[in-house]
Amino acid sequence: MFYKFVRRLIIIFARIFYRFDVTGRENVPHTGAVILCSNHIHLLDCLLLAMFVKRQVFYMAKMELFKSPVFGWILRRLGAFPIDRGTTDLKAYRHTMGLLKNGNALGIFSQGTRTQEFDNVKGGVGVFALKSGAPIVPVGIKGTYRIFSKMRLSFGTPISMEQYANLKVKSELIEEVMDDVISKVSELAR
Repeated sequence: MFYKFVRRLIIIFARIFYRFDVTGRENVPHTGAVILCSNHIHLLDCLLLAMFVKRQVFYMAKMELFKSPVFGWILRRLGAFPIDRGTTDLKAYRHTMGLLKNGNALGIFSQGTRTQEFDNVKGGVGVFALKSGAPIVPVGIKGTYRIFSKMRLSFGTPISMEQYANLKVKSELIEEVMDDVISKVSELAR
């Protein structure tokens, strides 16, 4: 309920102050587990995705954002959950796998931080997709978020994990999946 209310407010505000060019929305499944993997250029990226994905998207967010009781409460109500980026956060891992097992949409920014570059990509997207079998929808975001500017959001064709179903999840396999995903995300973000 809170998520839907906030989403409507964001849509009203954003349509007044921005112009949007959105392609490929039909590539996001309406039901079932899915991972949306996007580049991360601005703090508002998660709000932009929420506007154009009709189902709730759950996000990992750095744990520092949850230190403020009020902001942390709002983030949790919107479906975000903390991750300790400095360690292997098993609590965040279990939470993520539970979300996917229950057929939810997960949003991950594979660089782990806001950047214009596609280096230093983390392997989490590959791990979660391979372990859960959830398809990955690559997403490219382009724009400046300046008032009255044009924002472009491109959803790519889902990348199926079926071909990897019976394979052991090893670093080489994760790297193969991530190379494919990042190649598609960077192409969509151009």
